[in-house]
Amino acid sequence: MEPQPLQALLQACDSILKQPSPVSDATAQEFFENHPLDAVFRALNTQDVTEQQLGTVCSALDSVLSTPYGTSLLPSTRSYAEAALQSPQHRLRRLGCEQMGRLLLAAADEQQQQQLESTLVAVLQDTDTGVAGAAEKALVAQVAARPGSFTALLAGSSPAGQALQEMLDSSRATQRMRAFALLTAAAAGSSSNAEQLKQSGVVTQLLAQLDPSDPLACLVALQLLQELVIHIGGSAATLMQQLLLPSLLLLLDDPSTAPGAFPIAARLVAAAAQESAAGGVGAGVSSNGAAAMEVDGAAPHSNGNGVAAGAQHGDAAAALLAKMQEVLDDRGNSSADMEVVALDAAGQLALPSSTSAALLASPTSPQLLQSICSRALGRTASPPIRLAALHALASIAGVERAGEARDRSAALMSAANEASLRLAVFEAVSGAAGGAGGARSPAEAVHNLLQQPFDDTRAGVYRCCSALLLRPWFAADVCNSSALLARLCQSDSESGQAACEWRHSTVMALWATVQYVLGLPGDVGEARFKQQLPPAVQQQLLAAVRGGPYGVAGGRGTQQSHFVATMPRLKKSCKAAVCRAVAPYQWWHSTVMALWATVQYVLALPGDVGEARFKQQLPPAVQQQLLAAVRGGPYGAAGGRGTQQSHFVATMPR
Repeated sequence: MEPQPLQALLQACDSILKQPSPVSDATAQEFFENHPLDAVFRALNTQDVTEQQLGTVCSALDSVLSTPYGTSLLPSTRSYAEAALQSPQHRLRRLGCEQMGRLLLAAADEQQQQQLESTLVAVLQDTDTGVAGAAEKALVAQVAARPGSFTALLAGSSPAGQALQEMLDSSRATQRMRAFALLTAAAAGSSSNAEQLKQSGVVTQLLAQLDPSDPLACLVALQLLQELVIHIGGSAATLMQQLLLPSLLLLLDDPSTAPGAFPIAARLVAAAAQESAAGGVGAGVSSNGAAAMEVDGAAPHSNGNGVAAGAQHGDAAAALLAKMQEVLDDRGNSSADMEVVALDAAGQLALPSSTSAALLASPTSPQLLQSICSRALGRTASPPIRLAALHALASIAGVERAGEARDRSAALMSAANEASLRLAVFEAVSGAAGGAGGARSPAEAVHNLLQQPFDDTRAGVYRCCSALLLRPWFAADVCNSSALLARLCQSDSESGQAACEWRHSTVMALWATVQYVLGLPGDVGEARFKQQLPPAVQQQLLAAVRGGPYGVAGGRGTQQSHFVATMPRLKKSCKAAVCRAVAPYQWWHSTVMALWATVQYVLALPGDVGEARFKQQLPPAVQQQLLAAVRGGPYGAAGGRGTQQSHFVATMPR
């Protein structure tokens, strides 16, 4: 047969991709009758095929080979799949790998299964991460379909298992991490597999990868250990004992690993705290949240100072909290970026449960919570730090734990922790400088922060405020701030869709707490806040609640200020005019800036191999188009007055 003309093949593939998924059997059969696999591969091996054309053909082949008719051709496709794996084109190798995965699932002969498994394990070492990822996906699917194959992979009792063990022992970090990633992903799908992995020596091998001298391998190992905590029930505290005690301070002290280690360590400490609360002291779990047991029979690790991990199993949380406080200490010299990392980690620690949140609100060591509150509501925080602190404080106060039902019992911590939280919030606005904008009360600080023009800042303020409003003391403070209460209850104080919903969610939280306080008997305890509520606050809040996010339920007049006028012409995506008054301009422009930076990076690469090959895929005028958008700024202001017109928000006269 003569080689298939490339143009005809491309047209057929393009037609396949334009059809609704899934592709029908009749379409797949017609495709292969007109374009046999041998002819397709000959066409793809010509030097005239571009990366974009190869992607089109591979996507179409993947669609037609996934049909029942395509599956019936599996026995005849192995030689083509093996040839594809040898191709210099990574997209073609990936297609061959995916087809090998289909062959493996369909194979009935044990010898054939072992051969295909060995081939896919070898592909895990491919230089392209997408090809290696396809091999991992295929092997995980095989483990899910045939559970016994995991035992062979883990124990090295099959050719594929032996090859995998060689990867685990490799001197190359990439090979080791890919082998660990395969076993972790395969164990996640089955409790039996997870138990086998826990009892094997793989966890100990993975812990050995926590070496800051290789930051990338170290962070990948941390991420995989976190996945093990998620999928292997009952062992989070055990893993934390072996992971955090000997390694936590070392990783958090190293600038190259700290940004990745902080959030992962926080999640692990939170998981251990939850297990401690659920299991109780005496059930193999210490009162500080670490389990007194071993993983895969390993002896306790040393922390580098000659102290065994098992001897100080309660120190993991304390070490993490101490490091957070060190970073957030005003007397220190930590960078703004590191402060943001520590604040984000505090949010991750507080997110899962009131037990883990209580670690940050300990009455015996209040400095950390005070540092977070001062950055959220205080006067001197930079915008990125303030935003991270607002979200951390919202998590500590339980905004996610309360949920849409605004369940106070789920959000609140113990009485001692709640007292620490209240003290830290009020101390953030005390002193000569006061809070944000010179505020003298938390509610005033919130009101001043809501004057900010940036959507992300106001979103953080509303989220934080909604969480704190579950407390009667904060609700009373807000109700006695006439400026803040009026802003919250006024439907036109926000104009964007998201901001309107944030405002109304905050009003709903305030309304729920006011109703709770008014329903309490007597005037002691939390009932004493009744006396601090203004007389007309119920009616004011009720009108705001009924009005909804946009004031729709409050009458037609309340909707007028939300009308957004748009120009009749809609420009292309790089025009600032596509962002309406309801759109986040700065997010849009930040995306353009990221695209511009990557395009400049690709164009500056020498040659046309590796990442430089993407030069060929860039349209000719993309630089000029992006440059105009970059110079235009978030609102198109730098591009001239005309570009700003479509951002005008018109308020209709009655």
